[in-house]
Amino acid sequence: MTTTFGPITSAPKISAIAIMALALQLTVPAHAELQGDEAAIALADEMVTAMGGHEIWASAHWMYAEERSFSGRQKLGLDYKGWRDFRTPQGKYQVASPEISYKQSWTTKGGWRVLDGEYQEFDAERLGAEVNFWPREIYTMYHRFAAGDETLRLIHIEGRKFVVEDAQTAAPLGSFTVSLEGGPVIWSSGDTDEDVTYVYGPLKAFGPIKMPAWGGQTSGGWRFNYVDAKLFHEAPPVELFTSSRPTK
Repeated sequence: MTTTFGPITSAPKISAIAIMALALQLTVPAHAELQGDEAAIALADEMVTAMGGHEIWASAHWMYAEERSFSGRQKLGLDYKGWRDFRTPQGKYQVASPEISYKQSWTTKGGWRVLDGEYQEFDAERLGAEVNFWPREIYTMYHRFAAGDETLRLIHIEGRKFVVEDAQTAAPLGSFTVSLEGGPVIWSSGDTDEDVTYVYGPLKAFGPIKMPAWGGQTSGGWRFNYVDAKLFHEAPPVELFTSSRPTK
């Protein structure tokens, strides 16, 4: 997980038109191909193959993951559950422990969070932060690599590291270092103060896919072990990523 508890105040506002344009931009056409140099594209292909293959990741519509997590802000471990859509900017997650209870859900229409029973709707800045992060979030990137998203340009840096940028604007979208096993060993979402960098352990099988057994933010803010991970190929239930106030 990469989002922290509480409001995000540094993200720019994003308009409804911009949100819809982003969703349309990330609709990958048939027979698309990644842009960039051969060495970088080969590393991305190797990673996707090691994690279950291009077909299963490219055809996936959304993902569910469970973690046993540890935050720098809490003494006790956390049970994390997360849902994320690969085709449309929307997501949901919840964490729980004897110390804290937190839930949040958002779509392009809005979002909310509940921290220890206190409900709060997302303002424009918070929604903008979630929407702007979605296309470069690591799980979204796995899907985009597998689908051959031609709006991405991959550039080899050195060894087994490559960076990702927007093929049209050259905007930075993060970087990956791939282990000899084929999985991600280092991932960064970018190079600003708001971005995150994680290191990952060896791959572990979860049914037909593989994920790193564990990961940790280099800042120490978040550490986790995967408990479960599943890909779904049909559209998610409409109520899964609801932007309305929860009833419970």
